[in-house]
Amino acid sequence: MSKRKGLVWAGLAAGLAVVASVGLPALAKHIPWRVERWLAGLTDGPQGASVCHDAPPAAGSDALNRLVVRLYPLDAEDRTIPIEVALLRGDTVNAFATLGGRIYLYDGLLQQARSPEELAGVLAHEIEHVRHRHIIQGVVVSAATWGGLKAIVGGAADAGVAHALLTLSFSREQEAEADEDGLRRLRTAGVDADGLVRFFERAARSGSAPAILSSHPADTDRADRAARFRGYPVRAVLSAEQWAALRGLCRPAQAG
Repeated sequence: MSKRKGLVWAGLAAGLAVVASVGLPALAKHIPWRVERWLAGLTDGPQGASVCHDAPPAAGSDALNRLVVRLYPLDAEDRTIPIEVALLRGDTVNAFATLGGRIYLYDGLLQQARSPEELAGVLAHEIEHVRHRHIIQGVVVSAATWGGLKAIVGGAADAGVAHALLTLSFSREQEAEADEDGLRRLRTAGVDADGLVRFFERAARSGSAPAILSSHPADTDRADRAARFRGYPVRAVLSAEQWAALRGLCRPAQAG
């Protein structure tokens, strides 16, 4: 009898594990955007980093907006996704998407990029993480753990959400999905897809691996995917003057 009970409990545990790993991510995709944006409001944004703002005539901010508009929105579905992009001060070579469609690029990543096309490739990848609801999926699964549930039920919702975001990592399948559709987005926008590959390959060859590689694993599959998106008409994302203004957004003294 006790052996049978043990098997029942083991079966229940396995079932719960399946629900947690498969059911919750699927359900998370149906959470309304207004709910996700409300959750985003429970956090104070990136810790220890401030958003860069231009002094008039705001040429750097205009260049960033031009880059974003080139990639989003591209179709009717895009117009249902509340994307917001901001540039953060700091030498960290990283970019990440958070709840509510917020995407942050560090100045360190901007300075590492050698062309607007490289930056556009990284941004397209992050937009696809948002579009596929990867962030809310990760937060929901993290919150379903005992620690996350305790934080939220105990009244520390902001701490629970913040912890989920800080510990969020994407699966290999999610990274491949963001890569594939990010490259498709670049093709639709007429942006050279090789920029995405060049950026990640150079990051992987650097002496000390930048932070972005911890959340965007570089692999040979990325180059293979990009090879399927070559050969379409492309046009420049930004002029030389606009690119210089964007790179000077967080360091006005160096602009121009």
